[in-house]
Amino acid sequence: MDKNEILNSDWDVRSYVARNPNTPTGVLTELAKDSQWVVRRYAACNPNMPVGVLSELANDINWYVRVSVAENPSTPVDVLTELAKDSDWEVRAKVAENPNTPADVLMKLAESGNSVVRRYAAGNPNTPVDVLTELAKDSDIVVRRRVACNSNTPVDVLIELEKDSDWVVRRYAACNPNMPVDVLAELAKDSHWVVRRYAACNLNTPLEVLIELAKDSHWAVRVSVACNPNTSVEVLTKLTKDSDFDVRRYAAENPKFKEVFNR
Repeated sequence: MDKNEILNSDWDVRSYVARNPNTPTGVLTELAKDSQWVVRRYAACNPNMPVGVLSELANDINWYVRVSVAENPSTPVDVLTELAKDSDWEVRAKVAENPNTPADVLMKLAESGNSVVRRYAAGNPNTPVDVLTELAKDSDIVVRRRVACNSNTPVDVLIELEKDSDWVVRRYAACNPNMPVDVLAELAKDSHWVVRRYAACNLNTPLEVLIELAKDSHWAVRVSVACNPNTSVEVLTKLTKDSDFDVRRYAAENPKFKEVFNR
């Protein structure tokens, strides 16, 4: 289809063309002016959309279109900064999620009265450490969960989250790569099996803790030990004789065990 055929096609066809990463920028620019908001929405999502056009779409009357601009990885910082002040919370939430949003903007979004906006700010790796420290105390459990799995969350905050009353927060903390070894040892004794399971998955969990987790009463915890590349051959050998089929299977498929077995 040539440009004119596309622009004169049905709106659903124009929508598919608008989101296609191979669509020429000249066509995208025209689709950004489409009378159908759905077409403009998909055009605003396209990472190949020219920056100048994204700036115009950021002022679109339809909030769906502005949401698409806010989540577009090509949207420039100055446009994201303006969208962070948008009247619609869903637009602001997508700005908070965008990996290109600068720290000073995230700082303001983290103070939002809307919990969803704070959730996305809590999960953004660009969110400053001092802001994450405050968000770790948020009354909304999902905000705390996002902080627990953020790769930028400092160790002292993770240590506090290890004590959180919500087991999902503790589960995310257990799989955070920054979690200290001694705290992982505590999480490995958690009353909830899912927390222990993710402690068993963590690549920083020491061998002596993995040895104990290999004896866990819950089969899913033992599966995580069987999958961990740091589990010793001795422990893997014992797990190949486990009463649970999945534990035996994953232990046998562990690269470390297979390497020894194939020698």
